[in-house]
Amino acid sequence: METIHIAVACRNASGMADMPVFTVAVSDEEYGLGIHYDKAEAMAEEAGYEKPFVCFDPVEQPAIVSAVRTLDLVPQVVVINITEGLVHSVCCDTGEIKVICYDENDTDDSSDAVDDHPVGENGAAIRCWAHIETADVDPGLKKARDWPPSLS
Repeated sequence: METIHIAVACRNASGMADMPVFTVAVSDEEYGLGIHYDKAEAMAEEAGYEKPFVCFDPVEQPAIVSAVRTLDLVPQVVVINITEGLVHSVCCDTGEIKVICYDENDTDDSSDAVDDHPVGENGAAIRCWAHIETADVDPGLKKARDWPPSLS
């Protein structure tokens, strides 16, 4: 059995477009028969989502990422001002990003701000923390995507 994540485009109970992600377990044979979609749809319906359901397995999910980037819904340019080791400001070309901070020098076990997470190279533990940061949207950063200018 393999565990995979299926994104399901649908409507939530309020009738708004939504795309929850469900984790399903399937055998290779079930995957070949499309049963992973059936399982994800059943989970979506059980969770209160409404049809029609359009499922995307990991092979198809790059199409979602491409559409999101085309619509400028995810940041592609992020500028973080870290002066003296502190985050002072975050700007990006769209509104919200997940920020992961780490300090390889903070090894104090009593630190309330951090936990051990295996995010380092080859799974080495680095003390880090994460939070959602609402960034200042800077429309000028969209132009930075084309940097450096082509020489043609």
